[in-house]
Parts: sequence; structure tokens; C-alpha cells
Amino acid sequence: MAKRILKDLERFKKIVRGEIRKNLKELIETGSIVGQKGGDIVKVPIKAIRIPQFRYDPHEQGGIGVGEGEIGEPIRFDPQQDGLGQAGYGPGPHFREVEIEVRELAEILGEELELPRIQPKGHRHVLSGDEEYEDVSTVGPQALLMKRRAFRKGLLRQLLMSPPLAQGETIIVTPIKEDMRYLYGQPSEKPEANCVIIFMRDASGSMSGEKTEIIRQENWWIDLWLRTNYSNVERVYILHDYEAQEVSEEDFYSLSTGGGTRISSAYELCNRIIDRRYNPDQWNIYAFHFSDGENWIGDTENACVPLLRDALLPKVNLFCYGQVTLGRRSPGLHLIKLKERIEDDRLVTSIISDREDILRSIKDFLGKGR
Repeated sequence: MAKRILKDLERFKKIVRGEIRKNLKELIETGSIVGQKGGDIVKVPIKAIRIPQFRYDPHEQGGIGVGEGEIGEPIRFDPQQDGLGQAGYGPGPHFREVEIEVRELAEILGEELELPRIQPKGHRHVLSGDEEYEDVSTVGPQALLMKRRAFRKGLLRQLLMSPPLAQGETIIVTPIKEDMRYLYGQPSEKPEANCVIIFMRDASGSMSGEKTEIIRQENWWIDLWLRTNYSNVERVYILHDYEAQEVSEEDFYSLSTGGGTRISSAYELCNRIIDRRYNPDQWNIYAFHFSDGENWIGDTENACVPLLRDALLPKVNLFCYGQVTLGRRSPGLHLIKLKERIEDDRLVTSIISDREDILRSIKDFLGKGR
């Protein structure tokens, strides 16, 4: 019975994964699972699969095709008599939410977009306990007490110290401190790959509303993929108009300050944060910048290009620029200048004109496996 249950469970999981894969584009565009907080489990809405069937009313209480009339007579609808604008009648579509591990969801994303596995650069060595517990100790937590060994030691000690037992006599074994041994794992150094994601967003007045929602959704899926490739992930959020500032995740998506746009201010702050907190020899660094491409005159060629080419790109695994517009697919001046003046495969650009472009843009950014 247990084997049959496990077999049915695996079959159900396979069906769920197939439904998620089939509807992945729609899930990303609607943002139906973005923003769920806490844990390693997310809830994914999937359409219920039902076998069509006829349903009959045994009480003949009426409905479409029931009542007086001749065969072939058309059904007429009178808005006045039939209550146009009143509450609807009858069932509507409902979707079942299934729980799935974020790692499984990331695997589905990677399979669907054919994303290559990332090869981390550098490793920081950290002390960690040996889970195999190959040694023993005279002290330790009760959870690691070797109970059988303590019982045998106590029994042997009492048999050696007590006179021979008479027939039918029992002995009560009470281990003492000297009988007790505890499992012990010797701490050892193990390599751990660290990752920092630096999200930058243009916060001028033209970047609010739908543009911000597109950025929020794309960043969630980017973060999901990188989390599955690294054991330790940190995030930095930079908001900029003419000046740049480091903010919380909540402020990053909710604030819109207006004013002019000077993109180099964000790149300068990003470079300072890397120099102060994230040594490129120990950290895998991913920078993502989103803007509508409208920058202060001369800032791109005079400040952004030198900053990227000479300071940022040598330190990062990847620098991704997403031009977020609504309906317009032509490249902005900032994107044009970057592509003209920088030849480096660590710089990746993408145009995101609406939600339908999110999936393609994610592949543009992560498809190189850097």
C-alpha cells in the first residue's frame, strides 16, 4: 500500500510540474506567485483538470433549454426582464493552489529557458561541523548521547563490581558519568560560494506604475534562479534619480521620487559598495539595472561608459541592463551608447516593453551561465 501511495504521489508531482511548465509564461506575466514571503515553499495556482460530463436537474427547476417553446425556436434575451446588471448565477472557474519547493520551481524555470548551470568563481572557506560524527567525546548534548554504549558500559561495570547473581535475581543498570560517550564531529573547513545581487532602479517620475511592477516580477525570478545556484545570497537595492541611495527592498519597489535622471550616480554607488563590502575574489557579483533609457545629456558616454568598462565589469560576473518601456521596442540612447562603446560579454542588455517580454529578458540575462 505504501509503495502504491508513493507511486501515486510521484505521478501527481509529475502532473503538477507539467502544468506549471505549460503555464510558466502566464504565471510570470500575471505575477501570481511573486512576492510570497517566507520559507522554501510557494503556492502556485494551476487549472484543475476535470472530465466534461452532463449534469441533470432531477427536480426540473428550469434553466436554458427548459420551458415552453417549439423545436428550433431561437432563445431570446430581454435585458429588462432578465435583470441585466444583477448578481450572476451559476459556478465560475476556480483554480487549485498547490505547494511546491522553490528549488523545484527554479528547476522548471531553468529547463523551460534552457538556462545553463552557473559555475561560481572563488570560494570562501568556512568552518562547519562534520555531520558523519566519526569521533566520540566524554561531553556533549543529550541528543548525541550513545545510549546503547552507555548501557553496555554500565552493565559491565556493575557485573564486575557486584557479587554473582542468584538464580532469578535481576539487576538494575544505572549508567554514571564515566559510562557516557557522545558523538562528536570535528569542525573542518569547507568551501562556500557567496553571491551578492545588486538591483538598481531608475526612480524618476516616468518609471512608476506598470514599469515598476514589471521590474519587481523579473527580479523575483532572477533572484529565484541565483538562490538555487549559491548557498549564500545577499541583496543590495539602489534607487536613483539624479542622485543614488541604498534603500530597503520595500522602498526599492514603492518609492518614486521624480526629478531628473543621472544613471552614473547609481553606477558610482554600486562600485563603492563592492569595494567596501564585497571582495570580487570571494564574492560572485551580479548587477541588474533597470531604466527607460532617458539619461542626462552626456552622462552615458562621459561617465557611465568609463565606469562600466574600467571599474565595474572587471569585478562582476554579470552586469545586466534592462530598458523598461511600455509598448516601445526601439532602444533608448543609453542602451545604444553602451552597445556601441563597450565590447564585453559580461555586459548584457535587454528591452522589456511589456510583461510578455519578461521570460525572454530573463533568458537574455541568465542564458550565458556566468
